[in-house]
Amino acid sequence: MRKTFSFRSLLALTLVMALLGSMCVFAQAEEPAFAFKEAAQDAPVLSIREIAKACRSSVVAIETETTVVYNDYDSDYYNPFGGMFGFPGFGYGYGYGNPGGRQREYTQTGAGSGIILSEDGYILTNNHVIAGADKITVYVMPDDPNGEEVTYEATLIGTSESNDAAVLKIDATGLNAAVFGDSDALEIGEPAIAIGNPMGKVHGSVTAGIISATEQELTIDDVTISAIQTDAAINPGNSGGALFDEHGTVVGLIYAKSSSVSIEGIGYAIPVNSIKELVAGMINDPASVQAQTLGSQIMLGITIMDVTEELSKRYSMPIGVYVSEVASMSAAERAGLTRGDIIVEFDGQPVTNADSLNAIKAQQTPGESVSMKIDRNGQELTLSIIIPQPTAVETQN
Repeated sequence: MRKTFSFRSLLALTLVMALLGSMCVFAQAEEPAFAFKEAAQDAPVLSIREIAKACRSSVVAIETETTVVYNDYDSDYYNPFGGMFGFPGFGYGYGYGNPGGRQREYTQTGAGSGIILSEDGYILTNNHVIAGADKITVYVMPDDPNGEEVTYEATLIGTSESNDAAVLKIDATGLNAAVFGDSDALEIGEPAIAIGNPMGKVHGSVTAGIISATEQELTIDDVTISAIQTDAAINPGNSGGALFDEHGTVVGLIYAKSSSVSIEGIGYAIPVNSIKELVAGMINDPASVQAQTLGSQIMLGITIMDVTEELSKRYSMPIGVYVSEVASMSAAERAGLTRGDIIVEFDGQPVTNADSLNAIKAQQTPGESVSMKIDRNGQELTLSIIIPQPTAVETQN
């Protein structure tokens, strides 16, 4: 028998379809724009060759261009290129001296690496790779070993100096997004594979080693991170690249290598679990991330390491923090702090390690002058440092 729809049935069906349609639209609106590509629970163990083949195209090379403006004064005391020619790199450069100088500029280039987060072009890198850059160029490797590299100009989406993480975006589709693993599950002795752009010349370079340590406290440019340590070769240009585990999943954002010329086989990576929420927020809800101002802190511009009791006894050094690097044009450089100094007191309070220095800094008021007691080659000196403005997460729409 042939059946027909009544008007009521048709009306009910129309209402149901409209309701379902509105639910679909609502679900699409609520769905986050970005989510990390996560590893499966039963991900297989891969060889280094298999990891290189599957993951090289999910790591990009990054080049930056930054315009540096300086004043060309008659005095030889000022040199915009720092100590390259034997000059200290400060003096008239801060606006003093011969008023007849001319303003000049040059382009400073830099290199680093990045990790593809999504098929449509979101990329994770270090803040220090792209900080201050006027132009960011990204080189994407092809999946096909016989294919050609593709070049893109990137846009900065968000950055956090205090977490040393940044997100870029390129106008691309169909990229090989990296798979992310669980950095909390790492064990000392398991394989570690680093892929990046060492020296800014070898795109997709692969090095291998082991996880040497986990939760290794490291402070660079006043940023303290509980880092992953590896003996996989890490070199300048690797920053922002990926540290993979034996499953080919990203467990670390490569961060730094030991700055000591006498130490080899020590590189560091930021555990991905510590920055996933921040990175996802930069993409999905930048206004919220900006409002939180995660990790806002005063940055003196120094790279430091703790002088422990053991090191103090072994090398006859005072307990404090050893300054291994001083950033150019930083508050620390302006105060006269140099590489090799040991900070033993800050604002009248003893400094015993990086944590104590950070805690004392947090109590300071930007713009004020604070005394800083140091040991320089066995001689105690007191310097005055102007507390700079604190830094925070920056996001751009």
